[in-house]
Amino acid sequence: MENEKKHDDNDHGKKEVTIIVNTREKKWSEKEISYKQVVILAFDVFSEDENVVYTVTFTRGEESRHEGSLVKGESVKVKEGMIFNVTQTNKS
Repeated sequence: MENEKKHDDNDHGKKEVTIIVNTREKKWSEKEISYKQVVILAFDVFSEDENVVYTVTFTRGEESRHEGSLVKGESVKVKEGMIFNVTQTNKS
């Protein structure tokens, strides 16, 4: 998958943080995380099916954006202990 997080031993200087995605701890070493990357951490896949809708919300973010939601194409700065909730809905 193109946007899956890959850990590279040569990533010197990148600080790894622990984030919570749907109550599960995940390690992340990038400064930002995208809508699609959060969905993949939550469900292991990202469906491109137009009938599948993901809702991504977060809390405990950076001061400039402490809480909110992400939509397709957006990203947010990551902070230690940040919490993401991701739900999947199928349109009928």
